[in-house]
Amino acid sequence: MTKISHHTLIVIAVLLQITWGLVPTASKMVIEEIPVELYVALRWTLSGFIFTAFLTITKRWVKISLSDFFWVSLLGLFGYGIASLGTLYGLKIGGVSNFALLSALGPVVISTVSILILKERPHRLFYVALPLCVVGLGLLVMGKYQISSLHIAGYSALAILAGYILEAIVFVFSKSFKAKMPIAQYLGIAQMAAALAFWLMQLTYFEQSHLISQLTIRGILAAVFVGIVACVLCYAVLYWLLGYLDGHRLALFDGIHAVSASLFGYLMFQDPLTPLMLLGGGLIFIGLIVGNYKSPG
Repeated sequence: MTKISHHTLIVIAVLLQITWGLVPTASKMVIEEIPVELYVALRWTLSGFIFTAFLTITKRWVKISLSDFFWVSLLGLFGYGIASLGTLYGLKIGGVSNFALLSALGPVVISTVSILILKERPHRLFYVALPLCVVGLGLLVMGKYQISSLHIAGYSALAILAGYILEAIVFVFSKSFKAKMPIAQYLGIAQMAAALAFWLMQLTYFEQSHLISQLTIRGILAAVFVGIVACVLCYAVLYWLLGYLDGHRLALFDGIHAVSASLFGYLMFQDPLTPLMLLGGGLIFIGLIVGNYKSPG
């Protein structure tokens, strides 16, 4: 493995999260025009096809066991497909800025799962960061309640939290497959499994496929941006970084995209932000910094 400086890895992780901060705004544009379930099928079809085409053209497919194929597909269905329902419905209910601030919980969830399942040993400051993030969540829900309702505040928080729990499971379990197949193959199988499952549900239950014609040029461009930039490039870089940084440490960088996404949501959709929401987001962000602090030497 090529030697890469810690500083370079940090810069890449920061740039990754700033880019990812545009995704909630782009997704909001799409789900204003088509149902969430149809968008889930569409986004993973696009990204899964790109990974599959790349592997086919470069002839980088690696033979894996049927068992590994099954488990990667299952992780993709739950971690990409079903998890997307939670995060996207949270986005639709609560708005971009609220979603962006709540998305800072993602690192806490992923870090906790990494510690419990992968037995990673975080620095003791992580246990200072965790309660800060939990208090921040409470303030975010209270702040959203001030400008909407308990229904919107509560359900958007629960939907996003459920989505991130599923994403966290996929994130930490992906490590066991890294030695068995290229990252592109893992992502291609997982994302195509999610796409196929949701197209099957479209045919048998949702029956929304015809609504694709409702997409405007803006909606199409936003969907393509998410499919290529977020679901392909960002995920590929994320899993590449996972080979150099522990899961609980890498996950904490998600707080950066919470800040940038909140800014994009405010600028693009004029989403209201209350003092409590800002305070809650601030506490979560402080928690992320504390939890990711690395003392010299």
